[in-house]
Amino acid sequence: MSSLQQRLGGEVLTYPVQDEIWPGESGQGYVLRMSASNGLGGVIRVKQMLGCTRYQTFDSQNAPQLADWFGAGVQKLSFALEAATNGRRVQGTTYLGHVLGRSYFLNRRYPRVCPDCISEFGYCRAAWDFTLNVACVSHRRLLIERCPACMSTLQWTRPGPDLCDCGLPWLLHDCPVAASDGELFLAQAIDLRVEDGERFARGDHLDQFESDGSATLRSRFNGLSMDGMFRLVYALATASTYESGVAPQRRLRAAMPKAQQTIALGMALGIRIARLEPVLLTCRPSVLVDLLSEASVGGVITATDASLAHSLLGTLISTKATSGWQSKHASLSQLVLF
Repeated sequence: MSSLQQRLGGEVLTYPVQDEIWPGESGQGYVLRMSASNGLGGVIRVKQMLGCTRYQTFDSQNAPQLADWFGAGVQKLSFALEAATNGRRVQGTTYLGHVLGRSYFLNRRYPRVCPDCISEFGYCRAAWDFTLNVACVSHRRLLIERCPACMSTLQWTRPGPDLCDCGLPWLLHDCPVAASDGELFLAQAIDLRVEDGERFARGDHLDQFESDGSATLRSRFNGLSMDGMFRLVYALATASTYESGVAPQRRLRAAMPKAQQTIALGMALGIRIARLEPVLLTCRPSVLVDLLSEASVGGVITATDASLAHSLLGTLISTKATSGWQSKHASLSQLVLF
């Protein structure tokens, strides 16, 4: 008898409400939805049966057992859960088939949702699990990470997709906040790289973002992998904090404000570079160099990732103040970025 069967009293359960995981649904959200549908009051009981801690996230190794209990296809559910081998993440992390070189590209602990999407479609989107996704293009609003009723941070341990631990439905207290053009632009770019994205990525209202001179920046995102796109935004945001003559901003720590700040800084500098405005950095920011140089060689990156990362790195280090920089990962060529 397996340790799992022993925890279940020797009995293998199949819950009465069965359903397939929906296209584009978060694996964590699927377990939450099915736990609520089967009257379990959330995922805590499921985690106990799997031997997981309260705040541990499910991963692909849990997919076979979860599929047996709730009716999903094992491969589909595994795809929607973070890849792991012997309890450890694979290559930084792998999610929805996207290999991400930095674990912080994925937001595990503090889920975000669009209350309008939850009400309309009934599931938690996997696209919301990426750290730099802070907006819903379909409803032109910011996602929420706190309950609008009690202001507590949302948790995967809540009793249902549309509820906080306080038990009050969000729609009764929701006050949508408009997202910025940059936030909507990046949310759309993420949507276009996930399974249900075509439904949500329509954004004719982003024309203003095109008209402010950023059409070139938008075009450079075409062909980038998810990993390459995140590296680009983080690298630009990092570079902006080292720019000569610009007062540094205090970097925020809370997850949602920090992501919004990263997007704002990265997009603003990216647009300036696209306009061929000069950028002078005061020192060698190692995080920036590593983000770009790691994306410029080998791995699962696309040719577009490598070209853009190599080009941006060369552009940012070509000034007098940084001419002595060297990359330990790749030789630098002076390619045209935009």
